Amino acid sequence: MTALVLSNHNDVLEKGMHAAGHDVIVCLTKPNARTRAQTTPGYEVLAVSDWQSYTELAQLADHVRGRIDRVETCWEGAIMAAGLLRDLLDLPGLTLHQSAGFLDKAIMKRRLAAAGIDVARHRVVTAVDQIPDAASHVGGWPLVVKPLTGFASTNTYVIDSPDELRRLTAAGLFDTPTQTSAAFAAERAFLGLAQQRAILVEEYIDVVTEYHADALWQDGVAQYHLPGRYNTPPLTGMGATLGSWLIDPDSADGSAVVDIAAAAAKALGMRSGFTHAEVFHSGDGRWLLGEIAARVGGGGIQQTIAHAHGIDVPALMATVAAGQPATATPANRTGVYGWAGTAVPEGIVASCADVDTVRRHPAVIDATVAVQPGMRGGATSTGLWAGLAGIAYFRADDTATMRAAIDAVPDLYALTMQTQP
Repeated sequence: MTALVLSNHNDVLEKGMHAAGHDVIVCLTKPNARTRAQTTPGYEVLAVSDWQSYTELAQLADHVRGRIDRVETCWEGAIMAAGLLRDLLDLPGLTLHQSAGFLDKAIMKRRLAAAGIDVARHRVVTAVDQIPDAASHVGGWPLVVKPLTGFASTNTYVIDSPDELRRLTAAGLFDTPTQTSAAFAAERAFLGLAQQRAILVEEYIDVVTEYHADALWQDGVAQYHLPGRYNTPPLTGMGATLGSWLIDPDSADGSAVVDIAAAAAKALGMRSGFTHAEVFHSGDGRWLLGEIAARVGGGGIQQTIAHAHGIDVPALMATVAAGQPATATPANRTGVYGWAGTAVPEGIVASCADVDTVRRHPAVIDATVAVQPGMRGGATSTGLWAGLAGIAYFRADDTATMRAAIDAVPDLYALTMQTQP
C-alpha cells in the first residue's frame, strides 16, 4: 500500500505509516519541502506552492497517478487539497465536497444548521469595508471576523463597534500579515485579513465554557468519543496559558458535548477517520457547535488521551490512513488528566526552565520544552499550538487540583524574554 501524505510542519502521520511498513510519498508546501528534504526522511518529497494552487494539485495528481492507493493528511490546511486529489484519482476517503464542510467555515455552519445543530450566525464578505453591512445579519456588535478557511484563531478578531473597526483599519491591522515561522509561510490564513479571498463575519458568542471532543470513526461508528474542557476559551486565551482536562463522557456536560459533536460529524459525512470538535456553552445557556475538523485535536490533547485511556493515537492515525480497520477501547484510569502550556510572547527568549525542572511539580506526569534561549517568540514560533513554550501533562485527584496545576504553568516554565536595548 502506498499513500500520498499532504503534510507541513508535522511529520507524525508519514513517520507512523513508514514505520508500519507502508510506502509513503510526501507532498508539502515549498518552504517545508526544502526543510524536509534536508533531513533525508527515506521517502520521496514533493512540493506545491500552496494548498490552494489547484493547477499544481492537478499536476501532482498526474505525477502520482497509478502509484498510490490513498491520499491522507492530518494538516487542516490541506484537507480540501486531499479531497480534490481523491476526486481526481478516484480514491477512497472524504471527497472535495465533504472536505469543504470540514474546512470552509461558512459551508460548515450552513450544513450544520440544516441538520438542526445550533451554530453562530454568520455572513461572508470579500472586503473589510463590507463588515458593517454584515453586522445586522449576525446580531450586531460586537462581532467576530476571521479567515474563511483559517485555523488556530489565526487572524481572528473580536470587534466591539464600527468605531473600533475604523480605528483598526486606519492602523493597518487588516493589511498586515500575521508574523509566522517558515513552517507556516505558505499558509494564506496568515496574510492580512484584507488580502484574504473571503472573510467570515460571525455572531459574537459570550462563551462561558468551551469544550472539545475527539473521536475515532470506523464505518460511521465512534470507536471512542472523549470530551474535554479548556481552562479558558482559546480565542480569549491566546498569548497566555492554554490547556484542558478530560471530562467524564457520561456526565451531564460530557454527554451534551459528545452528542453535539457526534451529530456534527455525521451531518458533515464523516465515516472513517478522526474528528476534533469545539463546543460552546454560552452565557445565555445555549449549547453551540463552534467548529469541527476532520483531524485529531492539537496541543496536548492526544498525549493526554494516551495517559488517561492508554490509546496510542499516532499508531491509530497510521492504521486509518492505510485504510485498515481501527478499533480502540479506552481504559478507565482513576483521576483527572490534563495538559497545559504557556505562550511565548513576541521577542527573543532569554531563558526557560529545563524539562527536568518542569517535571518536579507533583501533578506533572510528563513534560516537554520546545523553546530555548535566543529563539524568537510568537504565535507559531515553537511549532506547538499557539506558540507554547512546551506542554506539561498532569494527573490530579480532582478538578480543583487540576485547575491549580494549570495555573502554575507560567511559574513552572519560568520563561523570560530579552529586554530591548
